[in-house]
Amino acid sequence: MAKEYVKTVYRLKLERIAKHLEGNQFAASVFDTKEEAAAFLKQVIPPGSSVGIGGSVTLDEMGVVKWLRSDPEIRFIDRYSMPDKKQAFRESLLADVYLMSSNAVTMDGYLYNVDGTGNRVAALIYGPDKVYVACGRNKIVKDAEEAKSRVEEIAAPANCARLEKENPCTKTGSCMHCSLPTTICNQFVLSRRSGVPGRIHVLLINEELGL
Repeated sequence: MAKEYVKTVYRLKLERIAKHLEGNQFAASVFDTKEEAAAFLKQVIPPGSSVGIGGSVTLDEMGVVKWLRSDPEIRFIDRYSMPDKKQAFRESLLADVYLMSSNAVTMDGYLYNVDGTGNRVAALIYGPDKVYVACGRNKIVKDAEEAKSRVEEIAAPANCARLEKENPCTKTGSCMHCSLPTTICNQFVLSRRSGVPGRIHVLLINEELGL
């Protein structure tokens, strides 16, 4: 029962963030579960669409990757199975729809992302006509400074471990600002507004998802 009170508090936070996102020309929706958010994506992505995707534990946990692979009416640019990953990244920039998560979402409605290759932030900034960004409540931060800290203390070390990168953060649990060939922290992007109103649609989900 106590967890329901926590969920209610997070719901209020997500609704506040959604209003700030909309004030920054993003579209925003709040969902109580990952299943509801996944069902929304299935509803709004038109049949026949080409769909690119950024590397995302969140989308995998939502069952979105499995759905894209199995839906014959979607042309999924599957970065995980295509032999030429570079080609997959390029095709994704020209896709009708791009799906991703965000490393952090601030209370005032900014998105913060750190990329290794830059394909994900490139698609977010410019390319596909529609971008959906799915974020669990664990991605909520107070401001840009806290977003940076979240990446350095949680997201980057966890993702390096997931990707089996032998970077210093996997030994210390915190970013060591390495400059190794294997670093995944090359591009730092703070998205303050959506230049095209509504092009970027943020799905705020009242569950812990992703890294």
